[in-house]
Amino acid sequence: MNFTPKQHLELGNYIKYVDEILHKCDKGIEYCKICPNEYVCTELEKDDFGLENSTISDVLTAVQFVLNKVPGYLNSEKRNDLKEHIKRYINEAPAHERDIWEDSILNILLDEKLANPSYKPKAKTGEVRALLTYNSKVGFSASLQCLCPENKGILPDNKAVLHHWVALNSTNTVNQFMQANHPNMPISHLPESVQYYLEKSAQEIILGCNLNELGLAAALCYYSVLRGISIPENIAVTGGLDSHGRTLQIESLDGKIEATLRELHFIDKIIVPENSSIDVPIPDSVKIITVGELKQAIEVVFKNDMAI
Repeated sequence: MNFTPKQHLELGNYIKYVDEILHKCDKGIEYCKICPNEYVCTELEKDDFGLENSTISDVLTAVQFVLNKVPGYLNSEKRNDLKEHIKRYINEAPAHERDIWEDSILNILLDEKLANPSYKPKAKTGEVRALLTYNSKVGFSASLQCLCPENKGILPDNKAVLHHWVALNSTNTVNQFMQANHPNMPISHLPESVQYYLEKSAQEIILGCNLNELGLAAALCYYSVLRGISIPENIAVTGGLDSHGRTLQIESLDGKIEATLRELHFIDKIIVPENSSIDVPIPDSVKIITVGELKQAIEVVFKNDMAI
């Protein structure tokens, strides 16, 4: 199956989607044959961008929609690049629309969320940003959440339930860890009663990923629920977990890291399995932390909460 630009939008690779739209527009725009005085980008008609039309107004509408979905801070270099790039096409919009686009799109790039380096999504108990690969080639991130019987009623409609077999091992491994390290803390949840959810609801996406790579992230989510401790919002996690609590190698780690660096500027720690090979440049502001077992990951994620 060929990967389409629209699927970047479905995955949550919002910056990649905007970059692809602007790249297509850079190949040339021309007067619309149907609507005089309106420019169109005919290149957009050749690819699946999910656009109904390819006029500049349609393009700017899509860009505005997607920028509003970016989850957190964008560094100043990228914001300035987008600002200058988008302004070129605002200047090609119908004259009566230009001020509107100036006030809407460009203001998004300067709002509290995208322009404030200290802005991060709110840290939550039982929820972490997990890294996956779709169709064996496209890295992306998704919010993974653990819900136990007492809080299942809060599940939003736009979440996808993971099949129980995917996370059963993670749940059992955490229960064993708790019994060994916190023997006085009762565990009231049977593995069968614990469920995990991804924010992505499209089953095509879920089925296109190796969900075993969620093992470590799922275990951290469940541990967070058991201890009632939030997972810091500046952390992303990827990697499998075996029945002894040891991390397992994953595929396409470089793609996952590239997606994180591009889309999630509020992430400054990425937890990956031990002995992972990384061939992409990592900025000084981001730390790659390798762990060989669940205990190490718990120490990294919850060290300020004296979780061990």
